[in-house]
Amino acid sequence: MSMSSMFRVNLYLMFAWGLIAAHAPAASMAQDNKNDSPSLDALSVWDDGLAEMSYYRAVDTLYGKPRAYTRVVIVNRQWMHPQSGVKTDLIASDSVQVFKANIVEEIPTENYNYRYQTTMFLDRKHLKPFKMVASSQEWCGTTFKHLRWSADELTVKNFSYFPSEGDTTSTIKTDAVPYESLLLIARDVAASGQPRTLNVLEPVRSTHRVEPKATPATLTIGDKSRVTTPLGTISGIRIDVQWSGQPTSFVVEAQAPYRLLRYRTGGAKGSLEQIERRAYWDRNWPSSFHKVNQAP
Repeated sequence: MSMSSMFRVNLYLMFAWGLIAAHAPAASMAQDNKNDSPSLDALSVWDDGLAEMSYYRAVDTLYGKPRAYTRVVIVNRQWMHPQSGVKTDLIASDSVQVFKANIVEEIPTENYNYRYQTTMFLDRKHLKPFKMVASSQEWCGTTFKHLRWSADELTVKNFSYFPSEGDTTSTIKTDAVPYESLLLIARDVAASGQPRTLNVLEPVRSTHRVEPKATPATLTIGDKSRVTTPLGTISGIRIDVQWSGQPTSFVVEAQAPYRLLRYRTGGAKGSLEQIERRAYWDRNWPSSFHKVNQAP
């Protein structure tokens, strides 16, 4: 083969490889890019437009008895309007990019189910709280909490059906993070490999009014272990919360994307049963975990 022919062949191969790389599936490229990340926010997987949906085999205590149920944790990226505090589809220069984390729970008891939904909006870069809403529904009534951070101030609005509680609004100076957000912060600690000290609010997920009380806490990194899940055996790392509040610990996947494998929050605990990435808002995209019309 002549030198000019060899040059043409090599040029063709370089062009072909360029086309293959340019048309590689986004998911595969995200898998390649995310493994070197020192933080949760830098993982390119969050930019695929889908939601991470984790299903946990969970147990919590109600009326003095352990109750088994499925806990669903949904995490995805979105933008928030800085003044109105609501979702915006317009990615403007002042929009706040956040992680939205939904915790959805329906817990059966003898006569009716307890339903909780807790939604947190955390600044994607630093996991600082932007807004949080939490509601509970059971046959005696409904409670709702709205927490909104601005600068170093937190405003908490409580709406309770209990006659001794009613509707209240309080504002305090604090930079404390929601207790419920520790499930994401623990993943970031595992990603960075660095312990973290911060102020943590008392749990908001409750049927009663909550007061904005902050407690110092440190998230420490424990031992690695092999964790058996329905997804297989995964290398995990323990993240403990050292504070004066209820016993709290997490086991996080030891490599990207640092999925939450197990958790203990007071008397509640859970282990990962299944995880999927999909557009749950697309009615033509069914779950691989539950049947249509049978979401937990």
